This record gives sequence, structure tokens and C-alpha cells, in this order.
Amino acid sequence: MVRLVQVGLGGWGRNWVAEVLPTVPGIEMAGFVDADPAMRTIAAKRLGLDEALLFGSLDEAVAEAAPEAALVVVPLAAHAAVTEAALKHGLHVLVEKPFTETLAEAQALVALAERLGLHLMVNQNYRYFPAPRTFRRLVATGELGHVASMAVDFWKLYDEHYRYFFLAEPLLSDMAIHHFDLMRFILQDEPVAVSAMSWSEPATPFEGRPAAASLVRFRGGVVVSYRGSWISRGPDTVWGADWRIDGSERAALGTFRGNQGDRRGEDRVMLYEAATTKKAARLVDTPFTDRAGALDGFAHWLRTGEAADGLSTGRDNLQSLALMHAAIRSAAEGGRLVALAEVMP
Repeated sequence: MVRLVQVGLGGWGRNWVAEVLPTVPGIEMAGFVDADPAMRTIAAKRLGLDEALLFGSLDEAVAEAAPEAALVVVPLAAHAAVTEAALKHGLHVLVEKPFTETLAEAQALVALAERLGLHLMVNQNYRYFPAPRTFRRLVATGELGHVASMAVDFWKLYDEHYRYFFLAEPLLSDMAIHHFDLMRFILQDEPVAVSAMSWSEPATPFEGRPAAASLVRFRGGVVVSYRGSWISRGPDTVWGADWRIDGSERAALGTFRGNQGDRRGEDRVMLYEAATTKKAARLVDTPFTDRAGALDGFAHWLRTGEAADGLSTGRDNLQSLALMHAAIRSAAEGGRLVALAEVMP
């Protein structure tokens, strides 16, 4: 069993408690931390949490509950500080995405975890769906032939529940990290340069630019086109986006992670040998999906000391974070081609 303390009981933190923690075996909750008494009260009432497991600080939780790992589910601005505190307490850490606000913070945390001999993982939960894992298999086994291009489309219209109207690049700095990370995961390759342009429209509540398009070149030569928007009035995509991979033998098209209810319901991958010849690909079996898959992978890493294939360790996630920051820099500079070495030497 892994004794886990969760830090953060806001809306997303409470969702973790209700939807994810009960579904993963091998997890024992040592406690829940939130500095805001109101959040602790709400969590106790709505989730039926034992008040003896609720703490106002990580220091208190470590002293009284003796956890061995921390799940960090606080706002992004606090990711670095809380993760650093947990590591210095000797705790392994699973932290929500995006890893940290800056690459320098992320690099420092990776170095700290490695120096202390602790496991640090970022919750890139989109890796834990059957469709992305199927894409990864198709590329790795050569079933598509030589892969030269990939296209990813994400379309949504914001609503009153959207939380990041204040960001300068709300698409690139929040949502796109999922899709950027999956590009690396599926191709098992690293990006070398990106060009991005972003835009807005009159009279939106966004302070920044909620739509963007980018081209990403990978080390092996694959070029990925990425388009996304929070201001699309047409039919929307599911959260996982629409994916297309073109190979010299076949093309693979698919999508995943539905909008409501059972988010596995939208997983599908279709193989095309010609425009009119298609068949459904056999999906990779994924016993634990979404955040449950990430938490199960984290627990397995702690129990065995072995990071499963495709695990988003802190060090691995530096490359996804670097791609995000390079895209943001490119968009700020009118689409200039930015080498990742500029943002993370």
C-alpha cells in the first residue's frame, strides 16, 4: 500500500477525491491538506471525509499521518512551492499538469528529487487512454509505414466554468500541454523547433489570445500541425482532440476522452489504406484510464522502483514543458521559428 496525502481541496481536488482515489487499489489515504479552513469544511461535508484526516498544512500532515507520497492538486502558481516542500519532507510526488510555471522551477525540482532519491511524476493523464496508446503502438511497430506528418485539432467554446480568462495564452499555456505531451508520447521522439501564432476576437472575456495554430518539427523529421481554440462556434471536439497520422502505408485517424460521463466512450482509431478502405484498429487494453491510470502508474513506480513504459516522470515532462514555452514565445513574437534549445539549453 502507498500512504498518500493529497494537498489541495478546491474544486479539482475534491473531484480527485470523489472520482479517482476510490478507483485505484493499493492507495491508502493518510490525509488531506488545505490551508483554507473553508475548503476543509466543504470537503468534509460534501465528501464525508473524516475530520481527523484533514490538515491545515503539509508540515502537520507529515508529523501526524506519516505519508510516503504526496498528490499535489493546488493552483499552478503553487505547484513549485508545494512540490518542493513535499520533496524536502522526503515524500514522493505526483503533481498536476502543467508541471510548474517556469522551466527553471521544473528543472530545479527534478534535480532536487534525483538528489534525494525520490520519485517525481507529472499527471499527464491523457497518456492513459486506449486511443493514444494505440497510436503509439502503430507508430512503434511500423504498421503505418514511414510517418512524416501528424495533425491535431481541438475546438471548444468557453463557458462560465472556464478558469483561465486571465492568461496571456490560455490555449497554449493550459490545454495544449496535454496535446503537446501526447505528440512526444505517440511518436517516442523529441521536438526540436516550433512556430506558433495565436489570436482572439472582439468582446470576449479573455484577456489574452484563446486560439492558436502551430507547426512542430520533431528530431526524426515528423512535422505536426496543431490547431486549437476556446472560441469556436462550430461543432466541438472531445477533450482529447481529433488526431490524424499519415504514414507511407496507412493513415490512422482517431479521437478519445469524451466530454461527459464515461470519458472512455469516445476512444476510437480507424486505419485507412485508401480513402475508401478503412477498418477499426484494435485498441490497446488500458485497465486504468485517465487520472486513475496516472495514479496507478505512480503507485506501481513506488512499489517496484520501475517506471512503466511511457510514465511521465518529472525529467521526461521537461520536454513537454519546453515545447509549451517555445510555442508561447513563438506566438508572442509573431510566429518566429523557436528552437527548443532556446528555452531549455
